Amino acid sequence: MLLHNLNMALGQLKKYRLLILLGLVGLAVGLTCFVLFVLFPYFSHPKGIDDTYWRDEATGDWFIGFTPECVIYADKFWEIVSQTEEEDTYRLVVSDGTVTIPIEVGEMKKGVRSIEIAGLEPVACSPITSAALPDYPQKDTRRGIKDNGYCMGETVTFVGWLKDMPEKKRKQREFEISYDNIFISGESENAYAKMDSLGRFSITLPLVNSTEVFLDWGRTNLSTVLEPGETYFFLYDFSTDQKLFMGKNVRLQNELIAHPHSWDQLMTFEEHGKADAMKAWKEADRIRAKQMGMLQLLLILHPNLSQRYIDYVEGYYQTLQATGMMQARFNTPNMELPQAYMEYVGKEFWQKRLQPYTQYRDFATFMTDYLNQLVMGPRSMGINIVEMLLCFDEAGEVSLTEKEKDCLKQYPVLIAQREKDISDASEKDRQALTDAFNNSEIVKMAKATFARYDDVINDEIQFRYVLQSVKAIDSVGCDKTLRDIHIARQLYGVIDHLCKPLSDKMMKLVEDEITLPFARKAVLDLNDKYLAIQKRDISKSASLKSADAVKEMSDGEKILRKLIEPYKGKIILLDIWGTWCGPCKAALSHSQEEYERLAPYDMVFLYLANRSSDESWKNVIKEYNVTGDNVVHYNLPDEQQSAVEHFLKVSSFPTYKLIDEEGNILDVDADPRNLNRLEQLVKLMKGNN
Repeated sequence: MLLHNLNMALGQLKKYRLLILLGLVGLAVGLTCFVLFVLFPYFSHPKGIDDTYWRDEATGDWFIGFTPECVIYADKFWEIVSQTEEEDTYRLVVSDGTVTIPIEVGEMKKGVRSIEIAGLEPVACSPITSAALPDYPQKDTRRGIKDNGYCMGETVTFVGWLKDMPEKKRKQREFEISYDNIFISGESENAYAKMDSLGRFSITLPLVNSTEVFLDWGRTNLSTVLEPGETYFFLYDFSTDQKLFMGKNVRLQNELIAHPHSWDQLMTFEEHGKADAMKAWKEADRIRAKQMGMLQLLLILHPNLSQRYIDYVEGYYQTLQATGMMQARFNTPNMELPQAYMEYVGKEFWQKRLQPYTQYRDFATFMTDYLNQLVMGPRSMGINIVEMLLCFDEAGEVSLTEKEKDCLKQYPVLIAQREKDISDASEKDRQALTDAFNNSEIVKMAKATFARYDDVINDEIQFRYVLQSVKAIDSVGCDKTLRDIHIARQLYGVIDHLCKPLSDKMMKLVEDEITLPFARKAVLDLNDKYLAIQKRDISKSASLKSADAVKEMSDGEKILRKLIEPYKGKIILLDIWGTWCGPCKAALSHSQEEYERLAPYDMVFLYLANRSSDESWKNVIKEYNVTGDNVVHYNLPDEQQSAVEHFLKVSSFPTYKLIDEEGNILDVDADPRNLNRLEQLVKLMKGNN
């Protein structure tokens, strides 16, 4: 009987456990409020006003701050002209350089001071002693992030102070704001504001719309959203570890500091079964459900959190899951995802996408991945390079000889025969068959023809890919703004990938398909940049070398030895890169700094380009000024470049190799992006001689 009664009691307890939990949470909230709002003011309020920050008791906003250096008020720094104290009351006169105003600070009573500014109605203020602004006293039910329609000319004013920074954080004298430009595929933009000796700064930056930004991440570890037309004052007091926003419309920003969202997202497939997309889908749902549960609990504990905060965080988790699920495609064989998976992503995330599209940095990544998955490259588009060139010849766009046309027509037949022959052959026989195929006169001429018209082929492939991508976005539905954004990103990506201006057919797409001014401007600005680069002539530069010296060679080691032979007795930094490689080009942009730092060591900088057309190759060299007396460039035929890379075991780009004075290839990390470490290596090499 005792056991029966115990089981009955446990059953009742389970039945009412939710009510019990809510009761406990309510009790915790009540005790917290009692401590914070009844006991805390009596025991924790600061003495005096030096280095104190005060919030408006009625609105909950950060109203004013007092420091020995200045007063912070109305989003400005005010110089203290005079200050007097009498029995815990203070009178100050402050100036912003144009206007001078009086400030009266009343005696502290029950944790509150009355602060009167320039004769205006006194404001009851309490000291901010927490790391972030406390909860606002009233619920704000406004919804939505500002959407200005991507209007050109909009700006944000951002004033700030990294106060009492530790010495080790003072080396960088600029405050950095980083954000993604949604019209520019794969690139972040950075705005910099010079700080004075105290760490204060001010900057006005253009924003196309409300945008997620990263605020000097290395020092603040803070991201937020900024809305065009607003002025923000940001304080990070290192001595108190307080982060506060002041402004007319900064509640959301303060709430995001006080209650940061979760960063958890779906990781790579290795964590839950490689290529198991359905399992990954389930895991992504689990992560988001957990995040939403945490948000609901947070709202119980902090019922006054604004509706804008709730909407923004919910949207953040939605975008985070969408991005993670589409990034997962890179961990599947052939980047394939099940139809049900893609249908879920389309219904749950694409159709429920949030505007403005700039408010979450990850949205652009999700959009690109989702639409690219629908296109899936040249093979899915049915591009046949042989047929393409033959059609272009008939149209007079290229000029093929009769022998070239015959070779191109026979080339697919030889490929099919080779595939058939090697399907059942041994590994040894397969290699022999492949060598015989590559040494065939027909294959050699076909490949030479492909190389001669490489620019034409690449232009056409990119053009057809853009058309397919436009078809994809039209098939899943979108508004005109998003369509313009997507087409602009695609065309910008073509210019960036090929490192040359758009073809006439591509330019017609810009004129016919893009009407959004910001989107059109992003494409045309980059196109104009490469038009200007093309006009520069470096054909006579001694840095550009002909591959004739290795023309008949096929062994990768022998090719490399021949190329470095003239520089025996000097240290060589070998850079294997490609015009299509973003990190490669980012590294090349610092070439002159690299040359200047390593000038005392009389080195040679040898560059080998991977699968880069002659035009693109020269344009990148001109763009980043990668030339000099000790700079050497080769753009080898694809097969020779591949042979060299195979010998060096190249698996990623860029790849760097350090070669000593005797021609030995050293097994060291020679990445010039860590210039200090590279210089130390070179010093050691010189010291050993």
